Amino acid sequence: MLVSVFILTFGFLGATGLQIASLRSAESSLERSQAVFLSHTILDAMRANMENASSVPLDMSILKVKTAYSTGAAGTASLCNSATISTPDAVATEDLRFWVDNLQGNLGKGTCGGVHCDGNLCTVTIQWDDNRGDSVKSGKGAPTVFISRSQL
Repeated sequence: MLVSVFILTFGFLGATGLQIASLRSAESSLERSQAVFLSHTILDAMRANMENASSVPLDMSILKVKTAYSTGAAGTASLCNSATISTPDAVATEDLRFWVDNLQGNLGKGTCGGVHCDGNLCTVTIQWDDNRGDSVKSGKGAPTVFISRSQL
């Protein structure tokens, strides 16, 4: 009887460990899905404000190329504080502030984002801490980076 209780106890401990691993994976999957959704959010906002989003002039009489949404080099996530975001276009500024606030609300306070456009091809970068869901990273480690590329 004692042996069967001992085996049953280890079986329950194993099932508990699997449940914990499942919850971690589900949280990580949710965060990755949110990153995909939020990258599409800023790209849609840029498409709605195409005049200031593209680095290709819509009107050939415009000599100045506008890139109000570009925040740095491709693959960098430099927008971490929405209060410090300022662009030449008020709509782009509000779009980027709203986007960064949503990033941090859904993926955590340390989340940063970035946008870089080269012509009509834009790269959106989102960086956040996913150490709870990644079993390879134990504690501190490199942040999770999601990069999305799309043509406007």
